Amino acid sequence: MNSTLEEILNVEAAVGPFAPGDAVLEQTLRDFIQLQSNTIAIATDLVGVRSVPWLNFTWYTGVIGTFDYPLDDVALTDPTNIGTQNYSTKLEKGQGRVTFLDAVRLRGESFENIDRQQLGIVRARADTIDNHILSTLYAGADNSVAATDVFGGGSADEEGDILGMMDDIFANAKVSGNEPLALVLPADKRSAILNTTLYGNVVESLGDHLARIANLSIYYTRDYGTTGAIGNDAIMLVPGAETAEFFTYNGPGFQETELTRLPGVGYDWLLTGYMGSVIHEHQDGASANKSHRIFKLTGVRA
Repeated sequence: MNSTLEEILNVEAAVGPFAPGDAVLEQTLRDFIQLQSNTIAIATDLVGVRSVPWLNFTWYTGVIGTFDYPLDDVALTDPTNIGTQNYSTKLEKGQGRVTFLDAVRLRGESFENIDRQQLGIVRARADTIDNHILSTLYAGADNSVAATDVFGGGSADEEGDILGMMDDIFANAKVSGNEPLALVLPADKRSAILNTTLYGNVVESLGDHLARIANLSIYYTRDYGTTGAIGNDAIMLVPGAETAEFFTYNGPGFQETELTRLPGVGYDWLLTGYMGSVIHEHQDGASANKSHRIFKLTGVRA
């Protein structure tokens, strides 16, 4: 297909806001919206992300693996049993919907209005993805400790609290001890991390300092507070697909985008998608659906 992205997003015809019957363009537009949602969301940087052809899946995991060494030339090691424990995930339905009014098109505002409303769905989907992933990670932390004080408070020891989180992960999780880490903080605690301090003979922020000495990436989210995904707390994790994964359905069986004429009103546009996530279990002593690769620091804000 030789159409530019601008041409794809500006598809319009006399009979409606999209070219009729062009399945390639509709599919491309849908994929662009879903990709843009994943890009805007910050939580997709923390976990593995992939499209799958199933709605339910079960992982079977054996006991802790063994490797016997040294062995006699005629000896044979015992097998590790597989399928002794399992855990599952389920993808659930989500929808975004908007109506493109005829009245808007008659005022000559057609594409501007369509663009903004679709962008609204993209951002809303990104917020939903963030909330879903962060809520899953938050619930998947098996260990937690209280902060010395709210970040930015008079007696707070942000550096000590964060280093303590690192120690807990490396002491209890099945990791080598050299993995990069990610920290998710409430957005209103950004200033506490950006305040500069003299470390040795270098003046830098705590965030830059920890990135340099500990390979730590810091992410900020607005999804905090009483009804937010992380509450008044912070979470640290070993990022990547071994810790957790986020899935979107991309198989047969349902129509993901629908454009329907509403007589005398306009066009109804509907985006449907299935998504879900999982905390991978490593038999590291953590409870079911939890992992020692994720750690929670409570009370970073009041």
